[in-house]
Amino acid sequence: MNQSKISVRYAKAFYEFGSEKNILPSLVDDAKLLSQSFQEIKELRDFITNPIVKPSDKKIFISSLLSKKVSQHTIDFITMVIMNKRELYIEDMLRNFLEMYRKQSGITGVTLTSTKGFSTAQKNTIISYIEKTYKTKVELFEKIDESLIGGFILRIEDLQYDASIKTKIQTLKQELLQSN
Repeated sequence: MNQSKISVRYAKAFYEFGSEKNILPSLVDDAKLLSQSFQEIKELRDFITNPIVKPSDKKIFISSLLSKKVSQHTIDFITMVIMNKRELYIEDMLRNFLEMYRKQSGITGVTLTSTKGFSTAQKNTIISYIEKTYKTKVELFEKIDESLIGGFILRIEDLQYDASIKTKIQTLKQELLQSN
């Protein structure tokens, strides 16, 4: 079975479970926390996806690590994924689950990449502008990329506005090389 189908099926099942039990907001918070943890903590990702570590050890580790941070339903879901030997797809499952939630809730994911963080007032202005322009609720994700030199990149689903210094320098360089 294709990797995409696996992660989508598990995500859909988790989403439907949350909807049926009326605990979707709690599961969304859990999924955000787990997704962020997998992205930021390489050791966690490596341990969970390590094929040498026994599933029973992973299960114990997950239970003890997450017992006070996420709901028991989320721990049960992650445990089921591990016991079915699908742990390589956990990050994709969480991403797909959150995308399903955003789509069903009418929320647009917006990524703002800059060399340093924006102030709360600046972020609120950007969110307000996008909400008015696209008539949608916005969930803003902020990324730091010092290679941009300055400026920012704003990505709204499939649209991207690149106002970074790095891109402007690359464009200028190409123009200069083509004019020779």
